[in-house]
Amino acid sequence: MGDFQGRLVCLRGSENPADVPDFYTLASNYSTMKKIILLFFLAGIVQACSEKQGPYSTTATDSVPTVKKELSEELPPPSDIRQFKWFYSGFVKLISFQADTLLNKLIYPAYGLNIIESKGAMPVITNVKDFAAFKTLGKKAFYDFDAQILVCDLKEEELPKIDCNAKDYYTKSGCFTREVNTLKDSKIWEFSNLSKSQTDLLLQSVQTITRTVVVTANYTYYFSLIKGGWWLTFVDMRKPCQA
Repeated sequence: MGDFQGRLVCLRGSENPADVPDFYTLASNYSTMKKIILLFFLAGIVQACSEKQGPYSTTATDSVPTVKKELSEELPPPSDIRQFKWFYSGFVKLISFQADTLLNKLIYPAYGLNIIESKGAMPVITNVKDFAAFKTLGKKAFYDFDAQILVCDLKEEELPKIDCNAKDYYTKSGCFTREVNTLKDSKIWEFSNLSKSQTDLLLQSVQTITRTVVVTANYTYYFSLIKGGWWLTFVDMRKPCQA
């Protein structure tokens, strides 16, 4: 039994994998955005259950009907920063305990997730559909950093600019977001390792970017609002001023 499924067994107090609740089915009646929020909630239950390492408690599962009721109510519109911050906080939670299966649900199937690295001055772009399978150019997992770096006050304001003389190589430090597509005009794909067909697909994905998030001590994340739901479409792992 996998570690993730083993954590789910904790919710039911059973050693039989067949007894594990099918949470994806539970979410099947909701819109894309609501499904993702429910998955975040369930991921929180799994984490709490794993950390508790104690006897089975009904508290977590008893909360599910409450969440289902809340999800039946109207959420703020996707363009509302409150909804995005909710989404982003859930995204950070999933990264913090490396929940590959749930993180994969945030990748838009038609486009995949494009992860940008650098080999010298040249960008290297990898299309990913499974976080567990991805390895960096240095043969490391995606999660090879302290996830606590992402736990910060996400400020909606002008994004920081690169400053090679600054501590984090930016004009200000922290976590910042803006409803802007800063990747569109970079045209890094013109200097990348991609074939023409791969570039064509990437260009379609680039056009969907709705929000940019810069975590100056970590990476730049690009999120797309597609069919009413937020999706992670690009992660730029390159460090400024390192070429």
